[in-house]
Amino acid sequence: MFPTANTEDIAQVTSFKTYSGVSSDERDPIDNTQITRQNRELTFNMLIKELVFCIALALTTYGALHNTPTKISKYPQAVRFFTTDSLVKDWYRGQLSSALAKINSADISFVMYYAPWDAESQYVRGEFEKAAIILSDYVHFSAINCWNPGSECRLHHSKIPSWPILMAYTINSRGVLYKGPRDAHSMVNFLQLIMKPLERVSTTEHLVNLLSICDAVAVGYTPLTDTSRYYNIWYYVAMKVREFDPVGEICFAVVTSEELAVDLGVDVMPNARLMLWNDTKEYVNSGNLQSWNETSLLHWVLENFSQPVARVIPMWKKAFSFERYVDGNPILILFTPLNPLYEQLPSYALLREVAMEYYNCNNNESSQWTSELIKLQQVQRLLYQQKDFLKFCQEYKFKKPVRKQNFFYKKEIVSQNNKYPWNNVTQKNHKSGALNSFVKRGLSIPKITQGSLDESQVLSTIGLLQECSSTELPAEKLFYDNYEQCQSFSHDSFNYEENSKEYKFNLETTMLPLEDDPLSPDNLVQENVKHFCKLMKFANEAGPRVIPAKVLVNDEKHNITHIHGLACARNFSLHILAVDSVANHHFAEFLGIDISNKKDKTTVVILDSKHESQYVLSEEYSAKSIRDFIYNFTNKSLQRSLRTHVEDAAHTHYYGSEGKTTKKGTNDSSIEIIDLTTRSFKKLINTPGTVRLVCVCGGVCGAAAARALAAAARRLRAAGVPARAARLDALRYDLPWHYSVHLYPTVFVFPADMDKEAESRSYPAGERITSSGLLALALRSLSAPVHLRVRLHICQRSHANEEKKICLKYAREHVTTVIDRNLKYWRWSEQRELKDALFKRLQYLHQISLDLSLLHITDLNSKNQRYETLLNTLNLLSKTWKINMSILKDKKTS
Repeated sequence: MFPTANTEDIAQVTSFKTYSGVSSDERDPIDNTQITRQNRELTFNMLIKELVFCIALALTTYGALHNTPTKISKYPQAVRFFTTDSLVKDWYRGQLSSALAKINSADISFVMYYAPWDAESQYVRGEFEKAAIILSDYVHFSAINCWNPGSECRLHHSKIPSWPILMAYTINSRGVLYKGPRDAHSMVNFLQLIMKPLERVSTTEHLVNLLSICDAVAVGYTPLTDTSRYYNIWYYVAMKVREFDPVGEICFAVVTSEELAVDLGVDVMPNARLMLWNDTKEYVNSGNLQSWNETSLLHWVLENFSQPVARVIPMWKKAFSFERYVDGNPILILFTPLNPLYEQLPSYALLREVAMEYYNCNNNESSQWTSELIKLQQVQRLLYQQKDFLKFCQEYKFKKPVRKQNFFYKKEIVSQNNKYPWNNVTQKNHKSGALNSFVKRGLSIPKITQGSLDESQVLSTIGLLQECSSTELPAEKLFYDNYEQCQSFSHDSFNYEENSKEYKFNLETTMLPLEDDPLSPDNLVQENVKHFCKLMKFANEAGPRVIPAKVLVNDEKHNITHIHGLACARNFSLHILAVDSVANHHFAEFLGIDISNKKDKTTVVILDSKHESQYVLSEEYSAKSIRDFIYNFTNKSLQRSLRTHVEDAAHTHYYGSEGKTTKKGTNDSSIEIIDLTTRSFKKLINTPGTVRLVCVCGGVCGAAAARALAAAARRLRAAGVPARAARLDALRYDLPWHYSVHLYPTVFVFPADMDKEAESRSYPAGERITSSGLLALALRSLSAPVHLRVRLHICQRSHANEEKKICLKYAREHVTTVIDRNLKYWRWSEQRELKDALFKRLQYLHQISLDLSLLHITDLNSKNQRYETLLNTLNLLSKTWKINMSILKDKKTS
């Protein structure tokens, strides 16, 4: 509040009436006038302050009465993310409770939590719909908008780190997070594993069959008690492990028969075993049933799981999928289509057999068992390669169920892995030979009987008796000792035709007629075949099965090289990996492999980081070529593969370098910067007569480096020295060993009068590349006459007088250094001819030194007599400069 005056003061200062004192002198009127003037000024200031205060108060009151609330843009109204006719139920308003109610009512649900603005959610939407088309009869598909502000899902899940989140739920709301690839085929395969997480084992053959197909088999021995608690725990472990193994490399099986468990060597139940390719791990519960829980079992399975071939699945986000394999040992990578919907991948299975053979050292106790398992896997693969699923689906006749009344109809059902999948009675099948000893010991480390299985024994063991007629034996079959020709078997694993007896009785039954009972055996078989064919057609859309080439044995030179235990023969061993060449083609392209032009998009490469080299399989992928490839690399007889060209990929970071030349200008002084490849680099450096400036970049060379190259080459050409500028992308093209650089960019200068690669000079690493620096490096590579000629040209082109003085000073110092060096040569030489040649060279050098000492900066003109005399002396020196100094060098070194 501003200070104010009372009414009396205002009245006094505003009155014009004066009061005279009782006694006054001459100065009284003057004093009264000054006081009155001061009072007036004070009153006027107070009035102004009062006025300003009133105006400010009025404006504040007006603003407070008429102020509107802050304008906030409303979030857009939620719209459908999936179309109305989609098989995916879209909860686009984020109705979480309604969605969960629907999810809990379905046996299996697959839910996508998305944000409509997210690019990855928009991509996954199409793949999610494709998966729904395939599995909508078995799985409920839902999508929930968990980003919509104010929605129920957003309130409950407000801190989702990334989109989308894919979850699979079972009937009891056990959620399994999907972390696999975001394509429809991988999603369908994941849901197939969720639909059938456990494989019930009722025979020993079924267990061996699983082990010959899967990388590892986790078997739970859980008796079916009144509560089935142990079985449920093992069931949940099989479900939860899919978060870490979405592809299904670990197969889960269960043995519920105590009698079969005893035959397999299990005395205490519940129990679990993890059957690997070279060992069997047993879960130790120490008699404490409390240790039989999900957390302990899950940790035990993941900790002990190992495989001969690691399947690497790089995800979209930044990850270090290959980091654990970069430990100094070389890496072998198989690039091949890894379609997850096929039960077996023959190309991957072949590599697994080779890896087991490579790692199977003789000093290992399980060596013999691993050898027998390799044979089982080979036969399993050969039989699978002969199956034509599309032809089977085309020729299969789906029969309409016939109405049969007043009789009991029974038919045996044949499946792929178990002859009686719905029969709860365990069938003991006593086998003889080596396989029986494996199974009775739980497939751990058995004592193998002498000899090996022939083909008929192996086929009967794995339960896949199939017709396999072939006129020519593939090379893989050489691995079987005492191998015989394939025999014709009448049992076909895909034969669903009626081949059993029908038992008809005039009995009353509660079963529905066949045409009305969807769960009758015939209808179940028909439905199973329909679903199987639907999956196979969908899998074939991504690509057919990749079958390794058959190597026919015509003579002894085609025999396959054995690599048994080769990993233990050297002080290094290969890490063997497999990568999907369809989803991750850019990895192969970065290594210089045009995977699209490879047969079946399949090739093999070995990366040796220790020696900074790579080796690419040049032959077609087969059992013989891959073994020879590994054997030759181990014995260091492979030739290093150089990337000669890397094609521009549609989804990688390369920018249009096609090995063409780009012109900088169109006049005579323009410089062409050549984009080199591996082949053109070798051709360029082996071409004498020209100073070659080559910039090696880690990707696209920057503009500063390109300008420096062009300017240095232009100044050399202006001085009469032929020069060429070039650049090379080291990330796309490999160079010979002695040109491998560790820092980009790096510039090499190759002299004009020397065609030897060893005479090249490199620009100091880490220094800023400039035209003057490149020119100085090029001058050091030139002979003395040419060096002085270029130096004089530089002095002539300098603008400032001080620069010309410094340039001439450097030229004189260079001549003095050359004279000093040649005097030493002259003193060391003993041959008369060499001594005379050096003496003549010294004469010209002294004359040049004299001319330079007399040369002034004003004489740097082509029409000047002194300058012309100096150039003529340089020409004479150039004619006599070349002298054979090898004799002098040999004497000096001796």
